[in-house]
Amino acid sequence: MNDVIIGQYIPENSRIHRLDPRTKILLTFVWILTIILTNKLLNFGLIILFLLLIIQLAKIPGKSVWNSVRPILPIILFTSFFNLIYTKGSVIGSFYFLEVTQEGIRISVFLTLRILLIVTGCSLLTFTTSLTAITDGLESLLSPLKKWGVKVNDISMMITIAIRFIPVLSEEINKIKEAQMARGASFESKKFLGKIRGILPILVPLIYSAFRRAYELTTAIECRCYNHEIERTKMNRLGYQKGDIGAFGIFIFLFVGIVVSRFI
Repeated sequence: MNDVIIGQYIPENSRIHRLDPRTKILLTFVWILTIILTNKLLNFGLIILFLLLIIQLAKIPGKSVWNSVRPILPIILFTSFFNLIYTKGSVIGSFYFLEVTQEGIRISVFLTLRILLIVTGCSLLTFTTSLTAITDGLESLLSPLKKWGVKVNDISMMITIAIRFIPVLSEEINKIKEAQMARGASFESKKFLGKIRGILPILVPLIYSAFRRAYELTTAIECRCYNHEIERTKMNRLGYQKGDIGAFGIFIFLFVGIVVSRFI
């Protein structure tokens, strides 16, 4: 696949790659909470610089990061536009019945930054952590729930498979689109109804392909005699290192700083 998106692992020997998967999973949640609590442009600027530093340390190509956020840009523009024109406040411009307010601009900018930063942060988790490591990390973090009868192994496997199939389905969409174009299908219509009709030749084969892959995956799991009730051993045991402690310290410091700045 030419375009790297969320769900694909990029093997490197960086400090970020060497962190324990549990550390990266927990810090991803801390990152999301930090972004949600950020309410000042200056803080967003500092967070962006911090994110760029992490990308540099992880040795992730800029093109890969861009490809991870590019698919959600239409959604961001759509939601930001409606926030821009429907938020009440101090009007700074109008066009017919549409009014642009200061509050609308502020909310739109913050919404755009939050979505981009959260998606990029989640993409870094999959870029720097293999699916096996993510599964092991989730099983370890959720293991206390086994006392209440929660099927932790199944939940971890389902989450991991869902993440893994994001790039697979994206590649499948490209293949179906190229095949339909070779048969004369057109996807260049500028009309709304035309775009909807253009989706159907892709959507129907995609659903069929998704069910076919799910059936094949189920067969493969059954052939390997997978049983969640059997406790499995690990070839590589997880263990926290000094780098994990340092990463926790840096992220907690960032989180506390953002929380304190809300009241200044």
